[in-house]
Amino acid sequence: MAMEVRDYYHFSVYFITSILFVLFILYKLLQSWGSNNSGTNLPPGPRTLPLIGNLHQLIGLLPHHSLKLLADKYGPLMHLKLGEVSNIIVTSPEIAQEVMKTHDVNFSYRPNLASSRIVSYNNSNIVFSQYGEYWRQVRKICTVELLTTKRVQSFQSIREEEVTELVEKIAASEGCAINLTQNIFPMTYGIVARAAFGKKNRYQQVFISKIEEQLKLMGGFSLADLYPSNKVFEMMENVKFEKIHKETDRVLQDIIEEHKNRSNGEVVEDLVDVLLKYQQENDFEILLTDDNIKAVIQVGVY
Repeated sequence: MAMEVRDYYHFSVYFITSILFVLFILYKLLQSWGSNNSGTNLPPGPRTLPLIGNLHQLIGLLPHHSLKLLADKYGPLMHLKLGEVSNIIVTSPEIAQEVMKTHDVNFSYRPNLASSRIVSYNNSNIVFSQYGEYWRQVRKICTVELLTTKRVQSFQSIREEEVTELVEKIAASEGCAINLTQNIFPMTYGIVARAAFGKKNRYQQVFISKIEEQLKLMGGFSLADLYPSNKVFEMMENVKFEKIHKETDRVLQDIIEEHKNRSNGEVVEDLVDVLLKYQQENDFEILLTDDNIKAVIQVGVY
């Protein structure tokens, strides 16, 4: 009797799940059909398929090769639908200038991606934050304080040390094959990390490895970004990023606390020092939190 009840329960769960899945598919098919017949004035592009849109046309070749072939057929301003999301593809320098320079404010919206919300502390870095007062203030700090000729020259010794270490490593491998890619990337990360944190410290290598893990995840295929209305896909995406984000956040918080506690003039001022100065002086129209600082640091290393 107990076995029959358990079997009936499993069958009921399977049946209900199957019905919900079929209803979801039907809903997406109707939604896709409605969007194809909405009469929206979109640029030319290939015909879409239900549910997947034009995803099938990016399979096989490298994405930029597929886009090149499609642009040859449909023109320099093209519409593609990837999953639920409509995309406008620009492939000519003239139209790109219109979008990025002439009408840049109209196109300044940043995509609200599931991964970026977690990694960039709710889109508070320069790359993913929405155009507005906060973005302008952070950009001003980076332009005035971090990207000046004097600031770049102050990190010359760091660049020389990291390049010298790479040259010595290559020289020590005389007669053996060496993978330059696997050595140049760590050198670049090392230069940027030391410019951000100051001196070499116990956090640097751990932080760089976590950033590399994040970049690999963000460069992968994301169902949550293709189907933003589906909360199940978003939950799956969150699970992937939350663990690595917590580990990275712990390292960044330790770095910030170390900078707060060290004596003034102890070392050459770095990126963290500059951001903390603005936070402590409260000379920022929008409060600069520790999470904002961590978000900006990450972009600097990317």
